[in-house]
Amino acid sequence: MSDNISIEQIVQELQMISQQLVSVQTQVRELEGTLEHLGNQTSSNSVYQQVGPILVEVDDIELLKDSLKQTCDQLSIHAEKLSERETQLRGAYEQAVTEFESS
Repeated sequence: MSDNISIEQIVQELQMISQQLVSVQTQVRELEGTLEHLGNQTSSNSVYQQVGPILVEVDDIELLKDSLKQTCDQLSIHAEKLSERETQLRGAYEQAVTEFESS
């Protein structure tokens, strides 16, 4: 019975990690799209940033780009770590299933 609990725990963590990975990857793609769009803006266009429930005009677009790039880089690193953990959990799951089936 302890094998079932172990497998269930692995499955629960794997599902949680997989969901987090998808969410972080989506955030990275959104930030990359935003950065690309900002790169195509002409200097005569105003750019606004949401701050709480309001939009505020951005004074320094380069500072905004740097901030978004830094956030994107941090999220990419986090996604890599989640992906590594997901791979570890998949291996642990396969091993636990094999051990369970052989007992």
